[in-house]
Amino acid sequence: MSTQTSTHNIKAKSHILSLLGDELIGSDSLAIFELVKNAYDADAEEVIVEFINLNQSNQQIIIEDDGHGMTNKIIQDVWLTIGTDFKRGKNRKESKKFNRVSFGNKGVGRLAVHKLAKKITLETQAEGEMFSSRLTIDWAELIASKEYIQDLEVALETIADQLFKKGKGTRIILDKLTTKKWTKKALKDLVRKIDNIKNPFSPNPNFNIKIKANDFHQEWISEVTKSNDILKDSLYQFGFKIKVSDNAKETFAKFLWRYSFNPPSQTGISKRTARNTDSVNLHIGELYKDLDGEEEYNRYLRNKDLIDIGIIKGKFYVFNQNSILLKMDFGGQINAVKQFIKDNSGVKIFRDNIRVYNYGEPYDDWLGLDLDKIQRAGDHFGKKVTIGAIELNLKLSNDGLIEKTNREGFIDNIPFNRFQLLVKEVFNFFEREAGNDKDSVEAFLEQTRPVKKIGFGETIKELESKIKDKNLEKELAPLLIRVDKDYTEMRDIMVNSGMTGLNLGVAFHEVDREIRFINADLNSNNVDIEEVKDKVRNLIQILESLSPILRQNKSSLSSAKKVVEIAKKRNSNRFNFHKIVFSSPVLTEENEDFSFKVPTNLLISAISNIIDNAIYWTRTQSDFVKNVGEQYKPAIYIGTDLFTFEGPSIIIADNGPGFSSEPEYLTQPFKTKKEGGMGLGLYFADLVMNMIGGKLLFPDNSDLEIPKVYNGACIALVFPK
Repeated sequence: MSTQTSTHNIKAKSHILSLLGDELIGSDSLAIFELVKNAYDADAEEVIVEFINLNQSNQQIIIEDDGHGMTNKIIQDVWLTIGTDFKRGKNRKESKKFNRVSFGNKGVGRLAVHKLAKKITLETQAEGEMFSSRLTIDWAELIASKEYIQDLEVALETIADQLFKKGKGTRIILDKLTTKKWTKKALKDLVRKIDNIKNPFSPNPNFNIKIKANDFHQEWISEVTKSNDILKDSLYQFGFKIKVSDNAKETFAKFLWRYSFNPPSQTGISKRTARNTDSVNLHIGELYKDLDGEEEYNRYLRNKDLIDIGIIKGKFYVFNQNSILLKMDFGGQINAVKQFIKDNSGVKIFRDNIRVYNYGEPYDDWLGLDLDKIQRAGDHFGKKVTIGAIELNLKLSNDGLIEKTNREGFIDNIPFNRFQLLVKEVFNFFEREAGNDKDSVEAFLEQTRPVKKIGFGETIKELESKIKDKNLEKELAPLLIRVDKDYTEMRDIMVNSGMTGLNLGVAFHEVDREIRFINADLNSNNVDIEEVKDKVRNLIQILESLSPILRQNKSSLSSAKKVVEIAKKRNSNRFNFHKIVFSSPVLTEENEDFSFKVPTNLLISAISNIIDNAIYWTRTQSDFVKNVGEQYKPAIYIGTDLFTFEGPSIIIADNGPGFSSEPEYLTQPFKTKKEGGMGLGLYFADLVMNMIGGKLLFPDNSDLEIPKVYNGACIALVFPK
């Protein structure tokens, strides 16, 4: 039998450009990072990212640098060649001016712009050249023009003008942006991430990123907190350096560290600093036992353990977000400080002062700090109160710590495992050093904590007593007997059912809330019997509407406008009584309505619980303002937002004092700062949103397009798309 062999070319369809652009890079910020990284490689001293006419049909993003630019030959041979080795392997070299080791080594970074825009214009002028170059790519038109990628053609213009003030540089103009609607939150998040490309702890005087907009969006950009002055007042601070021993004959690497404990002077706790007097060996125990094996591992860090990793430097700043401590340090800037911590928390990694993504992002906990805290809360610092930076040398670490093609972290190899374990061990060292100081802070705070009232407050029996005193037994006794029966039954079920009863507890809370309102009426000098009757009947209705918690609840088609309207009617008497200004642009059709299919009764109860909190805290704020002689009108806002979050949302905001606890605390059951409160309102609301596949979030008011007067508590009920 004879065989024949033939050879064939491997071809790629043009559509692969679209796939690579969309899938290669995971976010807008990483796409811009790729362009900024190229500017760094080109010895740029400044990169300008400008947002033009956002949220208009002609919106653009322009990224311009003053680097050495590109010749026509570089554009043809490098920029238009996917997967080029121009900066990789033997071609990797240091830049001429600043001796920078190039970050780009995959040859696919320019495809990242497809994540941001469907049309790109590249303008560039090489240093020393008289002419500039320009090319324009409309991705959809280009991909449709030819079937195979090797047949695609791009027109390259030579322009007899200098397009750059310094006679060199590169400008990338992005049109037909993939993001059509830029919300305040989305823009601020992107600006924050662009600014974090640089290492804020060790600024590079020869590389700066400027971010601006050509219209009112500049105000949004200016709101992003960039100041690191807050860090110097953090409660616990730790800096370290790990390096190979200078003495070639030594086996062990050296570890230098410095610790500072910085309590507010008002606490009476002494400040403390500690450091090692000279570089010492780092005891790591069995840290590398699994990697090196029983026979080879060493309990001290060795020089060879740093091969392909190099020098590691780091800084950790840890805060205690207790309002008492923050007020001592920062006065009236507590909210700004908490927002700064929230925006910057996590441990980031930098190589040659340029960010390595996605380490330190809100969803990333590469050191497992939160997991440790959950397991032993008192012994560990959580990610949410820790701001840190780990610094690496690109030249020393590049062969071992290899970035993934999608720019989302390092490849999981042995050098990375060593690096990760080592940094975690250093953080544990820091926690141990701070242990006694943490105990001192906790002891101080225990003295300042008020004794909380525990229990359900006024009961049905107390109601009966008051009704008797007011001679209202005849009118209210039949209604109250029915309430008492259902109330007692629900209480007994909750107490006797353990953790299962926790969900029933939210139902109990609903009833308790209504009873408190009735109590308030009975305590007044002139009791309106008809109004009390209405509230008791309303209580019976609530008991009936809460039955879905005890049995399966059916969903019904409704809309944001409808549920807000019902919630408003349920609380209108209370708005009038407390003189609260209620505003709802969704009811006046200034905000867009949206529909959903959910258990409507539960959703209305959730909104009513949030309104209940808002009424309580705006009333509290009103009492405070009266004492200082200022004018204040309590106000509650309920609107909609269809663009800021992952799905359409109902926004509930007020002008009270705002939240002073972390979101994780707020949604826990039986956690409250309301005198006599049960701590189930937000837990119930969070439970309902989770039940329907949505989320309860606590966004920053300034990130939303709501009136500035609503600067207190803000809650977003985000519905599934």
